[in-house]
Order: sequence, then structure tokens, then C-alpha cells
Amino acid sequence: MSELKELSWDVQETVQPLPFEALERRGIRRRHRRQALAGAGVVAAVTIAVLAAVLPLGNLTGTEKPSAGQTSIPVDQAAEKVIHDKKAAMFGVAFATPTRWAAVWALPQPGSTWKSAAVLSRDGVRATAPVRKNDYSVVQAGDEVLALSMPTSMKGSDPTWAQSVMVRLTDQGRIEKKLHWAPPTTEFGADDVLLASGTLRALNLETGTLREVKIPGIDNALEPQRDTTGRWWVVAARNSGVGNIYWTDDHGKTWGHSVISQGRMGGDLGVSPDGRTLVVIPGRKPARTDDGDEVPLRLSTDRGEHWTTVATRNAPYLQSPVAFDNGTGLALYQRGKDRELLRPGAGKPFTPPTDLGNLIAVGDFVYGMQYNGNHAITSTNHGRTWKYVDPR
Repeated sequence: MSELKELSWDVQETVQPLPFEALERRGIRRRHRRQALAGAGVVAAVTIAVLAAVLPLGNLTGTEKPSAGQTSIPVDQAAEKVIHDKKAAMFGVAFATPTRWAAVWALPQPGSTWKSAAVLSRDGVRATAPVRKNDYSVVQAGDEVLALSMPTSMKGSDPTWAQSVMVRLTDQGRIEKKLHWAPPTTEFGADDVLLASGTLRALNLETGTLREVKIPGIDNALEPQRDTTGRWWVVAARNSGVGNIYWTDDHGKTWGHSVISQGRMGGDLGVSPDGRTLVVIPGRKPARTDDGDEVPLRLSTDRGEHWTTVATRNAPYLQSPVAFDNGTGLALYQRGKDRELLRPGAGKPFTPPTDLGNLIAVGDFVYGMQYNGNHAITSTNHGRTWKYVDPR
């Protein structure tokens, strides 16, 4: 057998330079993964409607709107200053539902440094995460989203652990916890959330414990995602090796795997909520980075037992596979003016918004970051129409 979706860094290798546009597109993908992240077009006479929507900012000088029965959430003025500064840029966004989301905002500082903060919204209730020098990531965990400022390494002696923090916005209100180091493990808890940035990590939401998870025989892992059966899926490999799909049904005690594509490195995987539909894009061939490298877009509707190639496209420009329970999926292809929203199992492609930078799915809800902009772009009908959201 997501990017999966969250918190992935590409393995560093020495390669020939990619075309500038490809580097820009891959930069969008890397940036959104780190945080484990419009126009109009016509497809077959269907007009893609793009509707602008700006979410309420709340009371920036008093207190945030509380959940029912909860006390007010104090406003962090330092965080608000970063989030609303005209020079701030959105570095990541994650949704759990159309009304539950979190976004990372970063403000450039002298000396090529950044200050980061995050905003979380839950059904109209808003909160922020405190300003940090460490990068924030925003992650979906079930029906909520988290803001995480993580250490720069998984070494327990790393001094950046002291500034690491997890912020949640639950039905009980805003929850802030420090992150705590624990020794590496091969197994993880049933309630842990997996993150990946080359290193696979398990986060316990109740305690804030963050620890490395080792898969036997594997050097790096990307794109963890969990389906409704409890199975966790990742894309994993030895360094510079062929990418495989790995999965575990028993929290890391045992792993199954299958090769994404013989002779290709890495790859991207989309998994439907029920885990039956998979959409995969194999990675590139070693030492092959030019536009002549064609990759297949592949679809499985039986948890990876059988595969169908539904299209082939140039490797640097095909990205962001997502999958739905109805046996279909989406993938984004953007090469210059050639833009397609491919629909494996569903028929002819749509034309995506011109500034849609990537795709992530939560059930049937699809979203992505705006390319060279500070909005999220969302769809509730499998990519037929799109809406802009300002996540502040």
C-alpha cells in the first residue's frame, strides 16, 4: 500500500534542481505538512462557484466567547498582535469539521527569525495559542484540532522542550499543556495521536507526553492517518529507499505493508474514513527529477488488495491524494496553466481554483491552503464548488 496529511518533511537528498514552479508547489506541501496543512474554473460545463467568507474575529480587547457553562477565555494580546499583523503569513491550517479549525500565523523578525502563534475555533468559540519562537503545527485529532509548538528534536536534553506547548479547544473550554519527553517506543497508546516529520511520534492528549515511535526496519515515516476501524496508516521507508504503505491494527505491536510502486521513492497516500478506499501517488524515481517522469494515479476500493491506474501525470505537479467512503477520491494536478482536479473513480476532472495549493479531506469535507495567500479554500461537495475562509 497522507502525505497523509500532517507534519511531513521530505528526506534530504542531493538532486538536480527542479523547475521553479515545481519547487514552489512542493514548498506549499512541505509547509503544510510541517504544521502533522481561488478563482473560478469550468469543467464539462459545470462552473466552480467561489464564495468569500470571513469568520468572526471575536472581541480582541476583552474575552473570547466561552462554551456553554464555561467561564470566559482571556484574550492573549501578544498572540492577537501576531495573528492580525499585516506582515503575518499563514503557515498551516487544519479542520476537523467545517466549523472546527485551527491555523498557524507567523510574523517575520530581524535576523531571519519568526514569532508564531495559532488561533483555534470550535463552533463559533475562539481561542489562541501563546507566542513561541518554535514553529507551530496544527493537527486534526478526531472531532477537534490541536495547536502544537514542538521541540526542535526528540532528544530529552533539547532545551526547546521548555517552550513546547499543546493547546486544545474542547467542549470544556481552552486547555493548555506543556509537552513532555518520554523514551522511544515500538508501541503506542490506543488514544495517542500519531505525528510524522520523518520521525514518527505519538502524542498523548491527556498528559502531553510526546515520544518517538520506531517501526522495525524503517528509518523515516510520513503522513500518518487513522480510519474509523482504528487502523493507522503511514508511508514509510529506509532512508533513500522504496516507499511502502505500512499499517497497524494493534497500536504498533505488528505492522503490515505493501510497496507503493517498485523502484520509486516515497509517495503520497489518501485513505477514506472507513479505510476501504485508497488513492496513491508513487514518488519519483531515484535521480529523476525532470518533467519526463510520469507517475500513475492509482485507486483501490478494497483496502489495497487490488489497484487500478486511473491516470498518469508528470511527477512534480501531481499531489494531494484524498479518498472518500463512496469509492472515489481527488488529486490535484497543476502545471502552469494546465490545472486539473482529478477524480479517481468519479469521472472527468474538474478545474480547481487557480490558487488552491493542496488538498486535505476530513470525511467528505475537503480543504486546502491558498497558494500565495492567507485563506483556506474549502469544499463540501467533493470539489465541485469552493469557498474562501479567513482563519483568524
